[in-house]
Amino acid sequence: MEALGWNQYGGWRIGIRSFDKKRYYYYAHLRQGFPYALDLEEGSIVQAGDVIGYMGHTGYSTKEDVNNIDQTHLHFGIQLIFDESQKEGASEIWIDCYQIVRFLYRNRSECARDDATKEWRRIYDMREVQAEH
Repeated sequence: MEALGWNQYGGWRIGIRSFDKKRYYYYAHLRQGFPYALDLEEGSIVQAGDVIGYMGHTGYSTKEDVNNIDQTHLHFGIQLIFDESQKEGASEIWIDCYQIVRFLYRNRSECARDDATKEWRRIYDMREVQAEH
């Protein structure tokens, strides 16, 4: 977990950098008042299937924790980074996530809600399928 907090454009947002530093995953406009999983903090390690945040409509405000967008949604992006000069500026490479999201939707992990905390957690760990040789 690289970035966690408020941004005037993205509202409550999360930024995750891959271990190899070649990909950056961005989630924005998260829920007002309770945007993240309770145990999430900068430096946390997350894996596929973890519940990290909750959709909302925060952002486009200089005042923190403001719903300033009409529709609840998730702004999700993936940035590719081949060298440090591509982290910010005119040489950034962002990819269209539509096909990836369709794949993830078809292979999602079942989650359950804890009514006491209102948090969601996945029910079982994801398994990496080994390629046959």
